[in-house]
Amino acid sequence: MIPAASDFVIQVHYTPNGIATTDQTKVGFTLAKEKPARRFLTVIPTALRDAEHFHIPPGDPNWRTNTEVVFKQDAELVWFLPHMHLRGKDMTYRLVYPNGKSQIVLSVKYDFDWQFGYDLEKPILVPKGTRLQVEAHFDNSANNRLNPDPNREVFWGDQTWEEMMIPFFGVIVDPGADPKKIVAYPREFASAARK
Repeated sequence: MIPAASDFVIQVHYTPNGIATTDQTKVGFTLAKEKPARRFLTVIPTALRDAEHFHIPPGDPNWRTNTEVVFKQDAELVWFLPHMHLRGKDMTYRLVYPNGKSQIVLSVKYDFDWQFGYDLEKPILVPKGTRLQVEAHFDNSANNRLNPDPNREVFWGDQTWEEMMIPFFGVIVDPGADPKKIVAYPREFASAARK
């Protein structure tokens, strides 16, 4: 759904390499002829970004961070895209259902040079109240061949020598669903983010 008078913001990451160059970005649209029966949404949770919570010590070979969201309505989980930078090591997505059962739905070794999106063969039905917990590890040691400086503290940032932990995922919901009400951060994450 693209409401009238919408603005599009496209984020493209470039890192200077000393060579002048140009880029021509193109965006294409395929318009539906009929009203869609369902809607695909990308959800973009993150680990806490402040220096208190996202601070990778120098030389740490297995620094851990996590995030969590709770589903505020039923959805079908269909896609994942783990995103970190040069120190990213692994990321695991786990569903914890309202009945207490849990299921790992994706666990990957991360490689900055090969950032894959993962389409599920069959959607996973996620009932309201389910938690999606995501844990990631980073290697800030000299053993990480991609590490630009193992002696440096690393914080959240847009540049490749900084770090991110963004466990993108995609869901299918009813076409009238409010994107802002699909998931929410649990109280413990939301209160820590306000500090």
